[in-house]
Amino acid sequence: MRVRLVDVDSKIPNLALMKLSAYHKARGDEVGFGVVDPDKVYASVIFKKNKHMVDGLPFFYPGADIVVGGSGYDLSVTLPDDVELMKPDYDLYPECESSIGFSTRGCFRKCHFCIVPEKEGRFRTVQHPREWHDERFDKIMFLDNNIIADKNWFFEVTDWCIEKNLQVWFTQGLDIRLLDEEVAKQLLQMKVWKGIFFAWDHIEDETNIKEKIALLKEVGFSDSKLRRDVQFYVYVDDDSEYESGVYRSRELKKLECNSFVMFNIDTEATERIKLLQRWTIRKELYWTKDIDDIVPRRMWKKCGVTV
Repeated sequence: MRVRLVDVDSKIPNLALMKLSAYHKARGDEVGFGVVDPDKVYASVIFKKNKHMVDGLPFFYPGADIVVGGSGYDLSVTLPDDVELMKPDYDLYPECESSIGFSTRGCFRKCHFCIVPEKEGRFRTVQHPREWHDERFDKIMFLDNNIIADKNWFFEVTDWCIEKNLQVWFTQGLDIRLLDEEVAKQLLQMKVWKGIFFAWDHIEDETNIKEKIALLKEVGFSDSKLRRDVQFYVYVDDDSEYESGVYRSRELKKLECNSFVMFNIDTEATERIKLLQRWTIRKELYWTKDIDDIVPRRMWKKCGVTV
């Protein structure tokens, strides 16, 4: 069988396509991004705005069996169990520099903006990283959505990473509301890649967030380490939450933590939201200036704000 893979918009190596590649290679099929005249086509769409980009697949591959999935296309499309458990084919992406996978799936929280409960269901452990880690890499990327929800599993997995001397990145962030002294100390001794990510999504969590940051400092996180390694996703649903986004980012800065404003991708960002994102993403601006210092008066007028 000839199998063509289509990665529409992944920002990191696409785990589902890597597993499909491993599965078909094990069967002796020809598989890859450049396969000509395929019998089967798998396409992955991560972002809803790009859903239209697969509309032409039946035209280009009229004789192929076409399967399209991904969080931006159809949440009901999932990998078969035997494919899901395959070790990814890391050779599919020659630029890949880390192992990638899930050790847990799902989340017990039900945030209104998050698709995880619908996409993955209840929280559960699924695979120890030893099953998908490639010994060629000294970095490992966890796609887990709330790994601290099972504290014992979190320690089992991170102890293994420490023993393997791996640099770790929890891409979806860690639930700081579940942080305790033991978990904080474990994070302190781990080698991290890209940093340690948390989230401050709701203004009403302010007291709890500040207490947890204080706990990080108590166990040994210095101000310089916080600046270097700790970053908070600050979710802003629409322009009405602009002031909240500014406030949370400023408070995090006071506490020596990075902010990274995330905006609802299904809503059109206003000019001032774009500026807020730019301020937090560009760390040289974030740490040396306030948001008000980088916004020209004409821009505020353009945004309809009186200055």
